[in-house]
Amino acid sequence: MISSMQKNKKWLLPTIWISTIAFVGAGFVGWGSYSPGSTTTSVAVVGKKEIPLNDLQQEYSNLYSQYQKTLGQQFNAEIAKQFKLESLALNNLIQKYLILNLADDFGIISSDEEVFKELVKIPSFLKNGVFDNNTYKSILKQNQTSPKEFEEQIRKNLIIQKVQDIYKSSVNDDIVKIFSTLVFAKDKISISILNSKDMSVTVDETKLKEYYNKNKNNYKSIEKYEVNIQKIAIGEDEKKSKTQALKKYLKLKKAKEVFSEKIILDKNVDYLSIEEQNSIFNSELGSVLKPIRVDNDYIIYQLTRKIPAQVLEFKEVKTQVNADYTKYQKNILLNQKKDVLLKDFTGKDIGFLDKTVPIKISGLSQSEVTSLTNKVSSSTNLIDFIQLDNKIVVFKILDTSLSSYDAKNDDAVKNSILQLKSQVTLTSLIEKLKSTYKVKKNYKVN
Repeated sequence: MISSMQKNKKWLLPTIWISTIAFVGAGFVGWGSYSPGSTTTSVAVVGKKEIPLNDLQQEYSNLYSQYQKTLGQQFNAEIAKQFKLESLALNNLIQKYLILNLADDFGIISSDEEVFKELVKIPSFLKNGVFDNNTYKSILKQNQTSPKEFEEQIRKNLIIQKVQDIYKSSVNDDIVKIFSTLVFAKDKISISILNSKDMSVTVDETKLKEYYNKNKNNYKSIEKYEVNIQKIAIGEDEKKSKTQALKKYLKLKKAKEVFSEKIILDKNVDYLSIEEQNSIFNSELGSVLKPIRVDNDYIIYQLTRKIPAQVLEFKEVKTQVNADYTKYQKNILLNQKKDVLLKDFTGKDIGFLDKTVPIKISGLSQSEVTSLTNKVSSSTNLIDFIQLDNKIVVFKILDTSLSSYDAKNDDAVKNSILQLKSQVTLTSLIEKLKSTYKVKKNYKVN
């Protein structure tokens, strides 16, 4: 009975098709190996809509964060390549833009007021429980996006959600009751916790250099930009100062004057907004840009050279290589012990796991207990494991007990069923939309 239920419980877990804007609070994930197939600025054209590169970068970042949250720190850029995360991100976006085309034809829009209502719900942007504009802008800047771009993502998600709502169906109350007893079933398990802190690794210079040579591309400097600048101080009459700056700009553009200074910039510069950085760093070499106000100056920029990211010398990154190598070796030892346990399991009986009332487990934090509970619930094997950053928990399911029906869970269960039904409906819809709206990919992803 236990084995049968384990095989079928994976179908009880809802799949969220629309990825949320997940980077807030988690950090923007740098773009991996992305190779352009043409000079166009859009990565694909779906119907009458172009998918900008920024959308693809953000989708990749969202997926990366979600995978890392599920799989722990063992998930990295190299594994992302193996998972073909770039291709998955592009396919996700194409599906979304197919629906956005349909929304256009249906006349479905999202107002500024609706966008703002969603915006003020995001906890990361609140200060003392109230939306704080400075916090909002600061977090977006850290995550390499602008308010305009972020709010446009919210608008698109709201429109897609409205289309999804059209295709939602009802749920029979009897189905909810049956589903509830399965969803909140309890599993009795025994566990064994393996912790990397208990693993001993011997490190020497030779091994570090071997590891460094195999992973050189992980130790690069950031791309830098050589620019000419001309500063115009802002006096008491700001309007007059702006006029002076524009006159200077025209002279520099016509090569009637030369720039006074040359500096090196990178994307960590904190006095330029993301939009200003993009304007400078993505401009054509030699083009003179209109004055940008920075503190008490107007500054005119001219991009003269892009300095590609370079592999750093071993001595420059030795400390980081040491930390990475040690973690890598400990992870190997953890997995070796895990493989032994999976073949001949011995563990500690911790009783039943309860989704509604998480138990305390010595050696695990509450968030790790929650992750373990979810893993056990979705596992189709009697003996299985979950990796939690620097730990691996091997578990054996000893018994499964159906829960009694509780009406207070109806809303949660009903939403799960609706989401599953919606997923099936949307999959069919996407296939239909592919024959309705032409899809042209401009870029090749790995």
